[in-house]
Formats: sequence, structure tokens, C-alpha cells
Amino acid sequence: MTKRTTTFLGGCLCSLALIACGSDSNDSGTTGESTKPAQATDAAGAPSSSAPSGAAPAADGSKSQSNDAKSNTDSAAKPEPDAKAEPAKGAVPASNSMQGSTPGTDAQGAAAKPTTIDWQGDIRGLCKGLKTKFPGDEACIPAPPEGEGMQIHIGPSNWDDAEEVAKYVLRPGEESSECFTVTTPNDKLIHYQTSTLSGRAGTHHIINTMYAGDGSLPQGSAKCIGEGGGDMANSLGSLQGASKPYMPRLSVAPEYAHVGRGIPAHTRVSSDMHYYNFTDHDIVREYWLNIYFAKDEEITEEASQIAGLGGFSWNRTPIPPKTDKTYSYSCPIKGDGHILMLLGHYHAHGKHFTASLKRKATGNIEKVFEMFDYMEPAQFEYNTIVQNPMFAEGSAGAVTGRLPVYDGDVINWDCHIVNDSDVALKYVNEVKTGEMCNLWGSSIGITPISCYLQ
Repeated sequence: MTKRTTTFLGGCLCSLALIACGSDSNDSGTTGESTKPAQATDAAGAPSSSAPSGAAPAADGSKSQSNDAKSNTDSAAKPEPDAKAEPAKGAVPASNSMQGSTPGTDAQGAAAKPTTIDWQGDIRGLCKGLKTKFPGDEACIPAPPEGEGMQIHIGPSNWDDAEEVAKYVLRPGEESSECFTVTTPNDKLIHYQTSTLSGRAGTHHIINTMYAGDGSLPQGSAKCIGEGGGDMANSLGSLQGASKPYMPRLSVAPEYAHVGRGIPAHTRVSSDMHYYNFTDHDIVREYWLNIYFAKDEEITEEASQIAGLGGFSWNRTPIPPKTDKTYSYSCPIKGDGHILMLLGHYHAHGKHFTASLKRKATGNIEKVFEMFDYMEPAQFEYNTIVQNPMFAEGSAGAVTGRLPVYDGDVINWDCHIVNDSDVALKYVNEVKTGEMCNLWGSSIGITPISCYLQ
């Protein structure tokens, strides 16, 4: 596997969850695009850590169904904390560059159809006229209707410009993790609860982090945090990211209708894109992110990130070949609140990922999350409208219902890693020659969880 500039932002997925900190890039140059809302009607994205959703395909590929089931953790030792219920081939128009795009057009400059698009459904393949020689044109999604959302696009801005396209091309056998910086097109503070992210094949993760000011991060291709690009002190938190090519828009649970996330006007966003090409043909690193506006007056609480990163010691003492071991990590919970969503992340040598809660009041350990296939990283939400798959050997699953947590509880996560290669594995953004054991998610009521563990 040939590798290009390999960087990481505190480890894969540092923004997936509102994420939280849920994949890839190239080695030189970048043209990101922030698309202003398109004119049309209708509203409503992808697993966002801003607000939980439901009634959409689960991240493990199973179908989520509406359900009023109560979480089997609702009976935890303490009373549940109160929560408020309730263009084709050719140049893309210049207006559709990083500075924003013309209202009434999608990410490829094609007019949106106001009456035919179900914005709550699968909108991939609805960009008019996009036809390239690369796989994944069907991943393109149109921008939301004007006044109902905005779109961020990173990828070629002119398909007739070979030099521009080359910035994003990944050759067979190449793998890259690179950061690209764009500016959001909103002219004022907006709030959102849902989003849709769609990327071309080869996406391993996309981590979007917002930053205050505009001096520390130059527009375009830039170094990731930890590589001399930007200052974490200026971080405003995460923006919706991805743990695989397609992250669908979900529905907002009524008990979390007041929960969202704010995006200040013209915010700089660093997009850490990890892509790999295990095929025999060239691919392009490109994605489209739709952010759907929520009513400002209805958002009274912001979700916080859960970022549990395990495995940093592997950079000092790599996982030796032939190792078969389960690595365990934990992080304390401070305050009473609810976990809204959890997402697991490891690489090709990861075989089994679990997350559990150890209750302070009883000492009981409750498994709340499980996944197996690294190619289908699971993301599960905990609310009254999503029916998560039950736990079953070899299949991703989670408890169903709201997931309350209390001060003094502990969140644990474990990764069973089998290094059946001849390479010692470090904590790096390399799918087959590196490993991670990361738990991402979002919560309300508790102190943001941020644990960087050895």
C-alpha cells in the first residue's frame, strides 16, 4: 500500500460526533466549496451529534424502525434526570466555490427541483449533469432549498481543469489523510439538528472541526491539528462528519427537539479526510455535506461531544505481529444527563468493539453498544423513536431507548485486535497498517467527555 501525506487529528474521527470528534484525502492543494442554500421548498441530514434522530437506516446497515420502547437502562439506580420533551463535465460556476454558490443550484451548479426531492430520504444521485470518468458520481447530493439549509463541498471545482482534478485523485494502492479548510457560507449564526453527508467510494472518515478567527487556518489544503495547522484553543467544536461514505439524514426525537448545534457566521472548518484506494483504478476524494437549519428559538440546549480515543501508547510500543488481544479503556462521567449517540471506530485488524456503562450506584456493568465489521462502523442513537438491533453474535447492536447517565458512572470501551499481518501496528490513519480504538458520540447534561488514553 502506497501512502501519501499521513496526518491525524487526535486520531480518526475527531469530529464525527457533533459529533463528536464516525473518511480520506490527497497530498497537494485543495478546493473546498461552501454552497449557499438552493431555492426550493422542503426542509430537513446525517448522523449528527447535534441532535438524535431515528426512523432511518442504522449505521450498521440494518433498518431502524419507529418505536416508543423505553431503554432497558432507564431503570438505572437513580431517577432519570429531567429533560425537556418535546455540472456535468465542465467547470462548476465560480459562485459555487468556497465562497458560496448561487441560490437555486446544487453542488454541481444544476438547478434544484423544488417539488420532486424528498429531503428526508436518500437524495444521492440527484445532481443534474454530473458525469465524470471516476466512480461515485451518484454520491453527489443537491444543496438544500434556500432558507432551509446550506451545503459544504470539498472536491474538484472544475472537471475540465486537469490540474485541479489531480489534487483530489488517489491512485490504486494509495492511502491518504489530509486536511482541507473551507469557510461556511452562512451570513449569521445558524442552528442545526440534522444533516446528510455523502462521499465517493474510498471514504474511511471525515472529521470536521470548526475554528474561531480566520488567521490560523488558510483556505484550501492545510496541515491538520497536531501537524502545525491550527490551534485547538480556537476550536469551536465539531461539525457533522462521517465514518463511511454515506451518512443519511435522521429524524429528531421529540424529547430532544430542543437540542441542536450552532454554527457562527463564516466559520472556518478544517476537514480531515482519510481516503484509501484498494481498487485497480483511480478514485477521487470528494464529499458533499448538507446542513439543515433548525429554528433558532427552538434550540435551548447544545449537545456535547463524547471523544474517547484509545491506543496512543501504540506509537511508542506498536502492536506486534501475531498479537491477539482485547484492549480496554474507560472515562468517568461527570454530571447527570443522557447519552444521545455512540459510534465505534477501529481499523482492519479490529474484530469486536463494545461499549458499556459501569453504574456508580450499583456497580453493575451494562453493555450499550457492540459492533464487529470495521467496514461498517456502527452508529446508534438512544431515544424513543429508534429501534436499535438487539445484540447478536457477529452483528452490530445496541440497547434501545433513552440512555440516562449519572455523576460517577464510568463509560468503558473495548477493542479486540488481531494483528495477523507482518507489520507492527501504530495509532495512525492507515486502514491496514495502523489501528485505533475510538469511541465517539454525543450527550447532554454532562461535562463533555474527552479522554485521550494510552
